[in-house]
Amino acid sequence: MKPRNRAIGIGLTLIALAAAGLVYAAWTSSGSGSGYAKAQSAQALTTVDVSATTAATLYPGATGNVKIEISNPNPYPVRVTSVTGNGAITADAGHSGCATTGVTFTNQTAQTIDVAAGSTQQATLNNAASMSNASDNGCQGATFTIPVSLSGASNAP
Repeated sequence: MKPRNRAIGIGLTLIALAAAGLVYAAWTSSGSGSGYAKAQSAQALTTVDVSATTAATLYPGATGNVKIEISNPNPYPVRVTSVTGNGAITADAGHSGCATTGVTFTNQTAQTIDVAAGSTQQATLNNAASMSNASDNGCQGATFTIPVSLSGASNAP
């Protein structure tokens, strides 16, 4: 091959490669902007009636356990860290003679009650209720409703 033809071939090859590079560069681009995500609002935790499964542990002068079932309607797990009393404690409807229950609730802090997303979890709060000697005689055999407030936070991994 003659040097002149070789130089022309090399020149044409270089021009073709440069043109291909320009075409490639013309089709690439970059930029910046914003993406968006929106957080849900937390749903309130609630309790479920478990009175039928509560054991009789109270009598005047004694402490007893409080059974609680927590419902978590959120799509993420929650850890309940405290359960506090939130209102008047009442006896079940079948014990109308129990006007003065004498039952008190001791707030439960430093708890670790994990409730999975969209589920319920039972817990027993040991010695959280107590009954005084002021309880009416009609409170014998009563099941007490203890209003509570629940505090906690998301417990996502």
